[in-house]
Amino acid sequence: MRKTSKLIDKSGLKKRIFWRSFILLTLLILGVCTTATISETNHYRQATQTFYVAQARLLSHQIPDQVLWNDQVALLKRLQSTVSSDTAIDYAYLVEDGVPLVSTFPNGFPLGLLKLSTNSDTTMMIKNIADQNNQRYYHIMVNVDTTRAVLHLGIQKSELNRRAWNNIQQILAMSLLAVLIGAALSRQIALVTTSEVEQITAKLDRQHNFLQTVIDGIVDPIRVVRDTKEIILMNRSAMNNLANKKTQGKSCCDNYCGERDDHATCPLKAVKENNGPVRVIQHRHNKDGSTKIFEIEASPLIEKGQITGMIETTRDITDRLQLEASLDEKKSKLIYMSHHDLLTNLPNRLLLRDRLGQALNRSAPTAMVALFFIGMDRFKKINESLGRESGDQVLAQVSKRLKSCFTHGEVMARLSGDEFAVLIEGSRELTTISHIANQILEQFTQPIVLKDDEIYLSASIGISLYPCDGNDTKQLMTNADIALTRAKDEGRNRYQFFEAEMTRHANKFFQLENDLRKALENNELVVYYQPQINLLSRKTTGLEALVRWNHPEVGLISPLDFIPLAEECGLIVPIGEWVLRESCEQIVRWQKQGRDPITVAVNLSPLQFRQDNLVATVEKIIHETGIDPTILELEITESMIMDGIDKATSTMVELTELGLQLAIDDFGTGYSSLSYLRYFPLSKLKIDKCFIERVTSDVDDAALASSVIALAHSLNLKVVAEGIETEAQADFLRAKSCHQGQGFLFSEPLPADELVAHMDTC
Repeated sequence: MRKTSKLIDKSGLKKRIFWRSFILLTLLILGVCTTATISETNHYRQATQTFYVAQARLLSHQIPDQVLWNDQVALLKRLQSTVSSDTAIDYAYLVEDGVPLVSTFPNGFPLGLLKLSTNSDTTMMIKNIADQNNQRYYHIMVNVDTTRAVLHLGIQKSELNRRAWNNIQQILAMSLLAVLIGAALSRQIALVTTSEVEQITAKLDRQHNFLQTVIDGIVDPIRVVRDTKEIILMNRSAMNNLANKKTQGKSCCDNYCGERDDHATCPLKAVKENNGPVRVIQHRHNKDGSTKIFEIEASPLIEKGQITGMIETTRDITDRLQLEASLDEKKSKLIYMSHHDLLTNLPNRLLLRDRLGQALNRSAPTAMVALFFIGMDRFKKINESLGRESGDQVLAQVSKRLKSCFTHGEVMARLSGDEFAVLIEGSRELTTISHIANQILEQFTQPIVLKDDEIYLSASIGISLYPCDGNDTKQLMTNADIALTRAKDEGRNRYQFFEAEMTRHANKFFQLENDLRKALENNELVVYYQPQINLLSRKTTGLEALVRWNHPEVGLISPLDFIPLAEECGLIVPIGEWVLRESCEQIVRWQKQGRDPITVAVNLSPLQFRQDNLVATVEKIIHETGIDPTILELEITESMIMDGIDKATSTMVELTELGLQLAIDDFGTGYSSLSYLRYFPLSKLKIDKCFIERVTSDVDDAALASSVIALAHSLNLKVVAEGIETEAQADFLRAKSCHQGQGFLFSEPLPADELVAHMDTC
């Protein structure tokens, strides 16, 4: 781009300024000279006319005889005779270039007249003459030029012409001098004006360079275009990205990268039509077949209220639009993910809540809306035994089976790991709702096949109905969940409609949880001990520690009522640690009282057994209480071992290295293989009471109990039978070489002080 200074021809500028100034001054001088010449000519013409008039008047009034104009001597003689005064005649002498015209007068020529040169002097002399005879020379006193004409009676007409020419020559000489001075002045004006123009040009150059630097620093291409589409300014980005070389001064339409669409909007035209700023999107196609999308923001250039061009900023938004499209796709995917379960592609709890709200809004007051909460029974066991991948496959197949039950627009959702929901709208009878619930349960009767394994499942269903069980989404979902819990509590593999009494039970359960959290702090928990008896000697050989909750308002609460609650809310871990510490401290106290050491068995909960710090916690309690670890026995269940055999085995080994003993509790209720027992560091096996209660009446149970006892002996494990309530049961076990047992036949669980009295009497 050319600078402003390069656009100006300094030499030509000086010449133009000089000649313009010179011509103006010359015209002014010529005007003045012309005016002076015309004025002098007019004076000459007036003087000539006055001369003739004065002569005529003088001669007609004072000189009777006619005298020729050129007879100057005769005229003077006539004046002498008329005035009859030497003084007057002396003053009437006429002089031409200082030489008297008449030199024969008796008094001679008065030299004083030679000094008279001004009109004022002449006028005074004329007045002196006039004073002698005021009436006679009255007309001569009218004006100086007339008086001079009268006194110069002898001057010829050629004298007047000569004087007029002299005046004109003087005027012309002065005009020539003025022209020369004007030329010099014009040259000086040209020099000064050119210097000022150079200064202004330099200032404009600096402003232009500053503007160019500013717009060059902008990443987006910027162009300034006249209304003729001529580009007058552009930044570096525009030159690099939008145009070819030497594009300034060319049409803006010829300087785009790529070919525009035929229907592309012209920014300049849009600015004129809109009479203000516009935003235009253009697609331009490159030779390689690619398409770029440009966003053009154009603003009008306005001069004297008219749009004379535009300033346009061009931005390549191809990548941005692609990114926005990608983000929109990701956003849509995120929205989908936030409202759906990715494993089953079913709506999640959030979307179910929304759909339920919509259903309630469009439902008639008399119409029924049913909400099913479906919970799979013992699904956690599948995850823990077969792995989460297999568990996910089971869930996917369950969702497909449930979908097959509903083909009329019902909404299905997955609420959590093993819980599903179904939303059904429309006026339906309770019998129809029950039929649908039974259809759902039937889907779980057929096993799910994973490779070579067949997995049998069952489910429980809780149902809440609108409007009888609630008028909003929160209440209906809460009540369906409460009904599901009741279905599980009452045996599973069933459905349960919500009942108002369930809310009271749920509230009681919630209050019980809050109270349980305070029980540890308020020392409301108590350890009871149930004796383990030698079936041959009937002597107490050990104790099992069992926790009880002495509620300040309700009284003594069975562990069957609060242990599941403690496991659900996570309080079972601190409660289990407290029971272990309290049992160890009690044994140590008895030893300090002089009693013989006795083995105490403490139950570990599944959650407690899976704690990473279990071994460290047990070791710390042993150390702090001072108990002999050989008389401490920890009881674990089959399922606790089989849920994670490797980790469970490692934990058991570390515990036995502390010196304590391990017993497997409730043997026979789990699904472990008997062959696994030989790999675990166990010292005792406890037969669950469900096998003991029918050993005297059921041949199969008797055979099973006999087999377990024999197996334990073959593995060098001690056997303890639980739940012995009759002598017949004790006799059977003793006959099968089961040497230890516990149950109400011998003693119910007792607090520490009562247990001491009981042992002292036995």
